[in-house]
Amino acid sequence: MSRKLLASLLPLVLAGCTASQPAAPPPHVAAPTDPLSLTEQERIKIGLSTDKIVVRTLPVLVEATGTVRANPNLTTPVISLVPGRVEEVKVQHGDEVKKAQELASIRSDEVGQIEAEMLTHMLELQSEKRQAALKIALAQKVYDRQKRLLDERIAARADFEQAESELQQANALAAAAEEKEQALVISTKERLQLFGISSELVDRVLQSRTIELLFDITSPRIGIITQRDADPGELVESGKALFSVSDLSKVWLVANVLESDERFMRKGLKVKVHVDSLPGESFPGVLDFIDSHIDSQTRTLAVRATIDNPHLRLKPGMFTRLSVTVDTATSLMVPEAAVQKVGETYLVYLVKPDNQFIERKVKTGRNIGGYVEILSGLHPKDTVVVQGSLQLLGQSLERLSQ
Repeated sequence: MSRKLLASLLPLVLAGCTASQPAAPPPHVAAPTDPLSLTEQERIKIGLSTDKIVVRTLPVLVEATGTVRANPNLTTPVISLVPGRVEEVKVQHGDEVKKAQELASIRSDEVGQIEAEMLTHMLELQSEKRQAALKIALAQKVYDRQKRLLDERIAARADFEQAESELQQANALAAAAEEKEQALVISTKERLQLFGISSELVDRVLQSRTIELLFDITSPRIGIITQRDADPGELVESGKALFSVSDLSKVWLVANVLESDERFMRKGLKVKVHVDSLPGESFPGVLDFIDSHIDSQTRTLAVRATIDNPHLRLKPGMFTRLSVTVDTATSLMVPEAAVQKVGETYLVYLVKPDNQFIERKVKTGRNIGGYVEILSGLHPKDTVVVQGSLQLLGQSLERLSQ
């Protein structure tokens, strides 16, 4: 019967024999009171090896969950000051863009109306200027003739003065038309500046006599499109934000620390960020913000770290785990192979004289670099079995089955 019981227990033990891979708990195993033993031949056969307890100084960590967010200080909204209808959207959410790159185009009939009014008035003023030029030319001829006749004492001074007055009036009309033209250009440029349109547009329209209705919305900086709120055919009002462009080379990690860990938090602490979708990678940073109050609903404290993200591996919205190093402590460490898991119990085997081995229950902590932290159950001078601990566990189970 003992062999049958051992055969039924061994598959369960082998399925969960290491500290790093928990399995469904088998029946509770009580540690034997007497030492286990192996012959020298058995030790050689299983390649039994031992190791001293390692004493290491480890960081004391506070861990919390959080999310990646774009740094608002490196995020710029792209606002359309031009009212109208979206004709084309040239980028999508997540696209990388350069400074001054075209993001969308808008057709604005309102701006077109301003341009049309300017052209109409400009044509009228140019007609006035041509008429004034003709009047000046005619008045100049009359003035020159009257002056010559006056010098020859043929014409009366009153006639000369009349010709002089008419010449001055013609010049005044021409100057007034020129001032109106300049005022029209200036006022039109100022009106269009309210829509974010440069004065160069007015110069182009005046030169080409063609109304421009399409206007490009461009990126104010290099970065990633982190928000898009524009679709073709959509009517937009002046001042609407159509996009957000973020520089994600530095991102924020916002996490919620338990109230019980609030006393450890201070600015300048080093942090590490881990993301489930990027196993094996960590991202260092520094804690640079601690909220001034505890959330009454979750009993947590909001903290923030700035993380370097040169390769843009971290994306806004990613779920992360934050580790904050708040102190250091001395810990006992043993190789992972020395720890066996039976149900919810962790066991190691201590080396005693004459090929004797004592089973010891331990409480484990972190797994670091192939070693397991031992929180209780061992002493710094202990020696543990590494290779062969599984065979000792099998012997222990066999003894219990008898």
